[in-house]
Amino acid sequence: MKIPARLLTASAIITLCLAAPVVAAPSQPDAAPTMGGEGSKGIDTVPVREPSVVEEIGTKAVPATTAPGAGEALQATPATPPPPPPSTPFNIKAVDEISRINAATEVIQEITGIPEGISPELLRNAYGIVIIPGTIKLGFFFGGQYGSGIAMTRGEDGAWSNPSFVYIAGGSFGLQFGAVSSDIILVFKTRKSVMGLAKGNFTLGGDAAVAAGPVGRRAVAATDWQLKAEIYSYARSRGLFAGISLDGSVLAIDTNANENFYAKPDISANEIFGSPPSSSPSVDRLKNFLGKSASAPAMQ
Repeated sequence: MKIPARLLTASAIITLCLAAPVVAAPSQPDAAPTMGGEGSKGIDTVPVREPSVVEEIGTKAVPATTAPGAGEALQATPATPPPPPPSTPFNIKAVDEISRINAATEVIQEITGIPEGISPELLRNAYGIVIIPGTIKLGFFFGGQYGSGIAMTRGEDGAWSNPSFVYIAGGSFGLQFGAVSSDIILVFKTRKSVMGLAKGNFTLGGDAAVAAGPVGRRAVAATDWQLKAEIYSYARSRGLFAGISLDGSVLAIDTNANENFYAKPDISANEIFGSPPSSSPSVDRLKNFLGKSASAPAMQ
């Protein structure tokens, strides 16, 4: 059967019209990748923004909360000062005793400052020292001397102890007239002699061997010709400083002065020597000077 040309044309047009959606439909996936590409760009920007947001939050969190809190906690610990070391109290109203300590300090400063003074090596090896400023000696056939001062010992670590107050007394008989004031220094060479001093009264030359000490900064303790002296004795009067013999003199603890200065009844010399450092500025000044003098090199 022969199909008219118009019918063929119409059918062709209908076929094209029906095929148009089918042809357009495959174009949809092409659009999807295009949108996907744009979407991927958008997704790429999102990860870039997210880390920046997280980083800003982390940066602000450290200084705002954690860092100051931790810093304040670390600084709060050392803010509490450690407790002060114990110290031995003293009576600030003990004027006579404080004056005696100051006078002893002046005497040792002056004597160690002269060329014929006590050798630093002698002080370095000393176990104790007694300083008695202004000892008065009177004589008119019968003679006698009396003076009051301080005694200090050294511990195993080389530190000087608190001072115990002492006095020296002695008598003599002979052809003697007049009066003289002398500063007396006793340097204890042995631990035994210091222990004898702490017990109370003892006689120089009897309970402990005493010899006139060598003078001069170059003098060494080994120059003792007797080789048995436990104590070296010195005296300074009217500008003259030299070793002196004090045999027969009694050295004793001044218990009344100790009780008054340390404000403690019946305090013994052993308690004073073994107690913590005194809070007295006068005592501290004397200790510091003795420590420096004992550590100073001998002059050549």
